[in-house]
Amino acid sequence: MAAQTTIKPRSVSSRRGRPASCEYPAREYIGSMAAELAQMARWDGDEDLGRLLDAAVARAGEPAPVLVVALGSSGQRRSS
Repeated sequence: MAAQTTIKPRSVSSRRGRPASCEYPAREYIGSMAAELAQMARWDGDEDLGRLLDAAVARAGEPAPVLVVALGSSGQRRSS
């Protein structure tokens, strides 16, 4: 008899329909992966790529930008 796997649904942020940041820290994950990739690039002798990936690590450590969307009088979306 095969073991059954239960998958729990992620909680979803009510404002954006995205997983709650505490359950899926995307920026932390991306920063960690970019740091590992920068190290790999340097091992391969590609310092330029390593520096670019270091910039991605730094950017991932910053707060995520906020996108403001406003509805005009006609109901059309405008982003600013």
